[in-house]
Amino acid sequence: MEQYETIKKMDSVEIAAPIAMIGFTLNDVQLDHVDLKEPGVYRLKVSEKNNNGAFLDKDEGTFYFTEGKWKPAGLGKEYGVGEFDGNLNYGSYLLLAGIDPEAEARLVGLDNAVITNGNSHYFTKEDIPHEYTVLDTIKETSIPVLISNKEYVDSEITYEIERLDFPFELNEQGKTMESIKKNGGEAYLQKQNGIVIEKRSFTTDQALEKIITNIMESHDSNENRFNLVALKPSPVEYRPIKSPFQDRWPFSYEITPYTLPEDSFLKVNQAYRQVKPFGEGFNDWLRLKTEPIGVFDPAELNLSKDPLTELPMETYFPAKAKLVMDGDETPVNPPKTMKPINNPYGFLTKPPTMLTTLEAAEKVLGDQPIASIRIKVNGVNELNKESEKILKEVADEIEKETGLLADITLGSSPQPALTHVPGIEGKTNLGWVEQPWIKLGSSISIFKETKVGASSFIITVILVAIVYVFSSNLIMMYVRKKEYAVLLSLGWRPNQLSKLLFAESTILGSIVSVISWLILGYIYLLNDIETSTGRIILIGVFGLLIYWFGTLVPAILVRKIKPYESMKAGEISNGKRYFKSQTAIAISMNYMMTKWKRSLLSIFSIALPSAMLIFFIFVTFRLKGVMYATWLGQYVALEIGTMHYLAMGIAMAIAILTTLEIIWQNVAERQPEYAVLKALGWRDATVRSTILFEGGVNGLIAGVIGFGIALLAIIKVYGQNPINELIVLIVTILIPISAGLLGAIIPSIKAVKIQPYQGLSGGYSNSKKSEKQFKYVFAFGGACLFVGIILLLGSVIPEIKNSANPNTAVQGTEGKAIDVYKTSSSKEKPRDKDNKDNDFSSYYESAFKRMNSDDQFVMKNDVIDVKDFTVDVGTVKSGLNDGKTKLSIPFTFTSFTETNWLLKPYTYQLIDSKGKKYNTIDWEVVEKENWKGNQVVGKGKISVRLTYEVPKKSDNLIMLVTIDGLPGDIVVDIK
Repeated sequence: MEQYETIKKMDSVEIAAPIAMIGFTLNDVQLDHVDLKEPGVYRLKVSEKNNNGAFLDKDEGTFYFTEGKWKPAGLGKEYGVGEFDGNLNYGSYLLLAGIDPEAEARLVGLDNAVITNGNSHYFTKEDIPHEYTVLDTIKETSIPVLISNKEYVDSEITYEIERLDFPFELNEQGKTMESIKKNGGEAYLQKQNGIVIEKRSFTTDQALEKIITNIMESHDSNENRFNLVALKPSPVEYRPIKSPFQDRWPFSYEITPYTLPEDSFLKVNQAYRQVKPFGEGFNDWLRLKTEPIGVFDPAELNLSKDPLTELPMETYFPAKAKLVMDGDETPVNPPKTMKPINNPYGFLTKPPTMLTTLEAAEKVLGDQPIASIRIKVNGVNELNKESEKILKEVADEIEKETGLLADITLGSSPQPALTHVPGIEGKTNLGWVEQPWIKLGSSISIFKETKVGASSFIITVILVAIVYVFSSNLIMMYVRKKEYAVLLSLGWRPNQLSKLLFAESTILGSIVSVISWLILGYIYLLNDIETSTGRIILIGVFGLLIYWFGTLVPAILVRKIKPYESMKAGEISNGKRYFKSQTAIAISMNYMMTKWKRSLLSIFSIALPSAMLIFFIFVTFRLKGVMYATWLGQYVALEIGTMHYLAMGIAMAIAILTTLEIIWQNVAERQPEYAVLKALGWRDATVRSTILFEGGVNGLIAGVIGFGIALLAIIKVYGQNPINELIVLIVTILIPISAGLLGAIIPSIKAVKIQPYQGLSGGYSNSKKSEKQFKYVFAFGGACLFVGIILLLGSVIPEIKNSANPNTAVQGTEGKAIDVYKTSSSKEKPRDKDNKDNDFSSYYESAFKRMNSDDQFVMKNDVIDVKDFTVDVGTVKSGLNDGKTKLSIPFTFTSFTETNWLLKPYTYQLIDSKGKKYNTIDWEVVEKENWKGNQVVGKGKISVRLTYEVPKKSDNLIMLVTIDGLPGDIVVDIK
């Protein structure tokens, strides 16, 4: 407390807000009452379901009681029954913390977050603690508290009461219970069937709501009551291990779990934190009478939302964690946000939801209650070099004036780290959790996800674009077949025709490349994005390649044209008939199967974007827009956004153009047939229906193929059948059908305009006007196509401006993960405070390790054979000072792993054989490496010289070395 007062008086400190973590208390409340009228033997089943965000964890228990005049002579254990008052209670563990009301109001606006009414207000000067003596050695403290209106535990309890089939009339009750006792008591009752007569369920939200209502309505509610605080808060112990995906998460850690002893009063038998009770017995626990003065809403606090400035010490909200992979390292889709459970020593715990004053915390915990002090420095409002200099000066001043170590958190940024949550005692491991870790004093770039979404849809668009260019050139070749035949008759060689096609494609591709460069240049300049010359050149080459690939097949086919074809008016359809040509549908099917290669071209162009579209819709609806998977040994994220659907829109538009061109050419070749059919009396609607049917069938087949491809992709990447989304995905087949119909509309209009006399020539021909129209339409369509792709590419450039600088290589953590732990007890055995035996036996019994000064203790992980840390206590030097002995004890702690170790050497006490304790009068840091905020961060060391004053005649002394994360103290015999 003196150090806190010193910091507050510093001119450079604007706000100093301490926090004292007191402990956990079970804050349950009566939610209902069961009044049983009928005498009998009853079974009470209590089941609790805890939702940790990943799965439901169920805990069950059974209790037997009687209703009637019969009462056991003693406790009734031999009968297997107890007493039940009918009250149905529920609640969750609350973490009680002490704060300075004035400082907290200035730092985060806690006073403005209080929900005010006549019974709810912020701390005032009248809200002070009071201490009462209950028995000679037992004291009770009355403290004012504020309670949060947010419940972070998602749990539900169910009470089920069954009446067992035993005769229990007034004259039979004694006889029945003696029979139960004789047959084994509770073991016998467990075998009996019962009839459910009552069943009630309650949630933690309902319990908190009842508590809040009682507080807001009256101070005289049952919430002003006696509370036992039995458990101290403790940190999670992390062990560095090798990340399964180091490119994504260079840093990976594993939680060290614990198994609770059988005599633990906690209803859970497993923990991910060291269990620290205030004492072995009931009388050692803190006895508090909580007096609620108000309710606060943490959502109304003035907290920073900027990850560059938010404090690493989260006070009002739970730690953030997402389950990203299961125990088999299979990605979880979508990642599940983890929640705290109703276990004070679980992986995630609730933040402080019951606040009292720092004065009350001092009254309860003693004169050193503060866990940490959050400081806001004068003149620092943003992150820059000047601010960094000021912060460093203030941190040095605090260390000099108080001896405390100050960490600079401004500019610290969260970095995703991977945490492995192993199983305990036969239970399977939970999996891998992503948490935002803080690296102090440096701005770390947040790791980007490797996104496969961009590459997947760009490849799809490119493939469809190549198909479009190919079909355009193919149709253009058929349109200009007569022209090519004339050129051949004039002496042109077939290879010259191929060169002609490639020359035309090169000219068109070059024009499109120039346009794309202009557009991309505009995008880069507008957004001030840096790029390379090679990237720009590749974009132009990329445009030419699309046109060249699309010209390959037409360049081969053009060589098969013969000179005599210049004498033909066109190509007459004379393919095989698969169906009797008696209906419009049969005629369309015959022609589609005759020209099956063209039909496949149209189907392929529609099927590809349809498959991607169905896949994207699944990710959007089922996985909230992001799918995680492993790809070529990397953890990747497929994030679906607007640009993905834009890309598929472009690809679908290209497919429609491809279908249009193919069906247009089909109509042109079948012109004599349609002329004859119209001469025979076919109506325009019938002719139109044959063309639309052709487009619709192409779209339907493409939709079915696309659906099949998407389904296989979902099963392969996601690992499950999308049963719940199956109807939605099937309905999306209407999109490719619509695309096929749209592509057939313009050709159907052309077919309707054919007149009977146009079939007299027995063939078809395209006029020069039609050829020009084809050239203009195809050229314009191709240009629009490629410009659209370039615009798309420009939109998906992932913030080159911000990520142009390559990430500095990061050395990740190393170590082997363990699936299931078999650990020893985590329970810390408290020392005998009074040391009634006048020796050190109680300290030795509860010690984690005993050693001598001038000795070294080595902590090793036997599972993976790695040295964790060493503790060295050097030679003790002594001298006389005013009749007292002055001892100087060197102490060194060295860490060899990436684990952070919390230790406070200046708090280590000396104890003599009479039980008297001596605190340090001075301490000096001799050497430090990665020593920050009372922690050795990763690999490092802290070497200090501790000075004590003890009576001259003190002969036997021990020093207690406390290192957070160890199940007990290290007891050092001082020579």
